[in-house]
Amino acid sequence: MEERLQALRDRHSRTIVGIETGGGPEGRIGAALVDVGGSGNETVLDLHAFRSTPICAELRAALAAFGDGGTLQAEALAQINFLILHQVNSLFFELLESTGQAVDAIDLVGLKGLEAGEREFPDDPGALSETTGCVVASCFRIGPERGGGSWLPVKEALLKGIVGAMIERGDFAAEAGDAVAVALLANESVYHEPLDMPCQGGATRSGGQVPSRTVRRAGAAPGESVLHGEFFFPVR
Repeated sequence: MEERLQALRDRHSRTIVGIETGGGPEGRIGAALVDVGGSGNETVLDLHAFRSTPICAELRAALAAFGDGGTLQAEALAQINFLILHQVNSLFFELLESTGQAVDAIDLVGLKGLEAGEREFPDDPGALSETTGCVVASCFRIGPERGGGSWLPVKEALLKGIVGAMIERGDFAAEAGDAVAVALLANESVYHEPLDMPCQGGATRSGGQVPSRTVRRAGAAPGESVLHGEFFFPVR
């Protein structure tokens, strides 16, 4: 895994698909195909295409029930995970088809999970790496440079703020901003140590509940904080 991550770091530029899962007020999932070179203030960005789709009615209903304190049984959580992954996967391939881009030309997929309650979906972003065959960067966090200690989740309100200056320099439609921001988060996280704490709990809870990823709440970000991500590699 480290060798594959280092190969990403060594590339002069990366072709990245950034996927943002319904953070906007209209409840849409957006995907942007970009070429990104460099990092930080030296970042060069070229947007090739953007597509979006509304969150389907079935997923809206499942999320509403979850938000209203509905059942947390395995079946309900599995339904949310299946629906969000299905929509994200479909949008990914629609985006590539619309541009004629081959899957093996994609260096990295950035995925910003959908936050509901104290959880973030999908529980296992690695499932997207298997269905797309691409390396996926997700579970973005702000924390100490080496990845230990306290950390903060990258929430919707912080999404553009972290890479805001880079986005302002770009020339693309406003509705693509969130997805482009996720692509930039993925690119930036390549240059920092991956999280040493997996974003999926990995333990099945009592009552047959599925493992879930909890969005930890913390205080102010520690000094000298940087962006971290969790990387998921397809089995090849």
